[in-house]
Amino acid sequence: MARKKSTASGTDKGKKSGKARLHLRRAKPLGPELRKVALLQIEAALEALHGNNVSPDPVHNARTYIKKLRAILQLASPVMSKKQRELPISHLREAASRLGPLRDSEVRVRTLDSLLEQTGLPVDDYASLRAGLADVAKQRRHNDARRIPGVLGLLRELRVSVESWPLDDLEGKDLRRRIRRSYRRGRTALDLCSATPDPDPFHLWRKQVKQLWYQLRITAVYWKDEAADLIAATGRIGQLAGDERDLTLLGETLSLGPQGKATSLLQAKIAELLPSLRRDAVTAGHVFYETRPKHFVESLEL
Repeated sequence: MARKKSTASGTDKGKKSGKARLHLRRAKPLGPELRKVALLQIEAALEALHGNNVSPDPVHNARTYIKKLRAILQLASPVMSKKQRELPISHLREAASRLGPLRDSEVRVRTLDSLLEQTGLPVDDYASLRAGLADVAKQRRHNDARRIPGVLGLLRELRVSVESWPLDDLEGKDLRRRIRRSYRRGRTALDLCSATPDPDPFHLWRKQVKQLWYQLRITAVYWKDEAADLIAATGRIGQLAGDERDLTLLGETLSLGPQGKATSLLQAKIAELLPSLRRDAVTAGHVFYETRPKHFVESLEL
C-alpha cells in the first residue's frame, strides 16, 4: 500500500525547512549530540502542526517525529532515572494518541486507492465507498483540529524537559547496549509471531523493528558502511509490516459498514493479501535476525 516515509532547527512559527537531522555526528560528544537530535525532532513536529494544521502530510510527519523521539529516548535511558523518563514517555504517548485517529482516517482512503490500483478492481464500483471514507476523514480533521493545541503544548513541555536530560555522561557502551537490547527484543518478538497467527504479536514486532530502524539511522556514522544494509533491511520489513497494518485497518472498517458484492470482493482481496504480506515480512525478519544479539553490534564502533 502507498506509504510515505518521513524539519530542521528553528522555532514553531512556521518556517519552512528540510528534514530534521536524525543522525549523530562523528567525533561529537554523544550526549549533547543526542539531545540536539531530539530537539530537532521536536522543532520539526511543532513546525508541522503550526497553526493547528490537520492536513494529512503534516499530521503524518508529526507522528513520525514522535516515533523518532521515542527511539531517541530509548537510547538515552541508561543515564536517566525512571522519574526523569516518566514525563517524556507520558507526553509522547499522549501526543501520538491524539494524532492517531487523524492519521488512521486518512490511511483508509490512501490504502483503498492503492489496493484498487494493485488489484485492478474497477474504481467506479468503489466511488461511493471512497467518498464515504473521504468524508469521514474530512470530518475527523474538522473535529480533531481542537486536539492540535494540546499536542503542541505537550511538545513544548517536552522541549523544556529535553534540555534537562542528564546526557553528559552518556557513553558509547550505553548506546551499544540499548541497540543490542532493541535487536534482542525484536528477535524474541519475531519468534512469537512465527508461533501464533494472533495479529497482536505481529504488530508489536512491527513497532520494535521500526524503533531499531530509527536507532540504526541515529548511530549510522558509527557502523561499518554507515549501516546501509541494516537500515535497508529493517526499512523493507517495516514497509511490509506497515502495509499489512494498513490493510488490516481498512478491512476492519469495511466489516463494520454496509455489505454488498463489491465490498465482499474487496474484503476477499484483503484476506488474500494479508497472509502474503505477513509471511514476506516474517521471512525477511528471520534473515535479518539470524545473527545473535552480541554479534549484531560487533561492527558498531562506539
